[in-house]
Amino acid sequence: MTTPSDFGGYEYRFVNDPPDALLCKICHHPCKEPYLSGCCGHNFCKTCLEAARRNATNCPYCRNQKDFATLCNKLSDREIRSLHVMCTNKERGCEWQGELNDISNHLGNTDSCQFEDAKCSGCGKVLQRRHLTSHVATECPHRKVDCQYCHITGEHRFIKGEHKEQCPKLPLPCPNKCEVGSVPREDMQAHKIECPLEEIKCSIECGKVLIRQDLARHVEIECPRRKVVCKFCQITDEHQVIYGQHYKEECPMLPLPCPNKCEVVTVPREDMEAHRKECPLEIVQCEYHNVGCEERMMRKDLEKHKKDKMEKHLFLTASELTNIKSQLATSNKQMNAMIVALHEIAVTQGHTKSAALILSVAGWSVKLTAMAAISKPGKQVCPVIVSITEYSKQKNDNIGWYSDSFYTHDKGYKMCLNICAAGEGVGESTHLSLFLFLMKGPHDDKLTWPLREKFEIKLFNQINDSDHHSLMLTYSKAVGSASRVYSGRAVHGRGYLKFISNKDLHIVTPTCQYLKDDCIFLQVSKL
Repeated sequence: MTTPSDFGGYEYRFVNDPPDALLCKICHHPCKEPYLSGCCGHNFCKTCLEAARRNATNCPYCRNQKDFATLCNKLSDREIRSLHVMCTNKERGCEWQGELNDISNHLGNTDSCQFEDAKCSGCGKVLQRRHLTSHVATECPHRKVDCQYCHITGEHRFIKGEHKEQCPKLPLPCPNKCEVGSVPREDMQAHKIECPLEEIKCSIECGKVLIRQDLARHVEIECPRRKVVCKFCQITDEHQVIYGQHYKEECPMLPLPCPNKCEVVTVPREDMEAHRKECPLEIVQCEYHNVGCEERMMRKDLEKHKKDKMEKHLFLTASELTNIKSQLATSNKQMNAMIVALHEIAVTQGHTKSAALILSVAGWSVKLTAMAAISKPGKQVCPVIVSITEYSKQKNDNIGWYSDSFYTHDKGYKMCLNICAAGEGVGESTHLSLFLFLMKGPHDDKLTWPLREKFEIKLFNQINDSDHHSLMLTYSKAVGSASRVYSGRAVHGRGYLKFISNKDLHIVTPTCQYLKDDCIFLQVSKL
């Protein structure tokens, strides 16, 4: 694009060739601010003339020095300014033609030449005026625009750049690609809390990660930690506990097949011990095994065996009686010697009451007195012996009896034993019910929870050191705050509503008696 120069004449493209008289004799362009020489009468541009005079004093055309004088030629200036010229942007497509005097207005007016270069006031970019409006409206990074989502106004580069990364209303695709499609940025956190495809952990804290829409089904029928009710004993616990350890080891009502495969198809676990004592297919010892008969047979064959081996049994019994008499004689001598010695010591030391007591001691009373002494109150540690005297009174009063507290081990869990002689629940009036209670203890803060221990509760046979009645009890879960002492008494226990039937408890045979002198003895051991 040709632009006017500050030096020399006009360099525009003229519609018609300018007359020679209007041309500067130095630059050969139509004169800009023409001056007329007095020597030769030619016109010179003011800037061309000033430059020539700096180098010489004579006329630059005719070289006359004597008469070289100049005068501003306003007439020629008006003629030159009235000459028709083309727009300097003709090559760009501008078809404007007009007087030289108007070209400045044409080029400088924003409404005239649209092919003239113009500078964007925002970003400073130079482009043709005809493109400026479109540039300002759609291209300039400094143009003012409104955010189409939150409607704040700012420069285009800010709105499309920094603001886009922060706009609270900008719709963003759900990261889980759910059916919602897009969500405003400010609502994304709330959407993720409800999104059906968001990955979350199981609400029962089994540790499994799954999408929210599958959570309800998982919690209801899949989670191993969901609460379920045992269909046999009706207690509530985690699915993994009920269908695991509870069914395998604990549930007292779980129907189990008779191990002997007798005609009784299934027996509740708590009744299995009693069933096996009656099962006709159970392998048992001969009732005369204590006297030497070592044969074993099914219970249903026991009577036949006794009839068939009657002579043998009588012979073995006679032999055993002979041995027992001999042993009793020896023991009586030793016992009498001990009693006399103890009596002499008591009398020597002045303890007449003790001496009288010593003389009254005989047989099992010595053992029972020792066992009762073990059960005196104090800090006892498993295994512990618990005795109940006046058992018939406890049964008639129908009040549950609580033992003194004891510990599973030194600085261990504190517990006590509850015995209901009249029975409870399904064992009421037919069984002795027994429960082991976990109590609040001084060492609870240092112990591991939940309590998971196995115990054996044994009812002693008071005639012979065999055929004791025992059942296993497992603590497999935490019992929470209910395991603490309330109003001086434990309030949560686990045990058996049918620990032993009244029939079996009152049994008396030559080799077995659990209830003797209206007293029973129990032992609690931790396995």
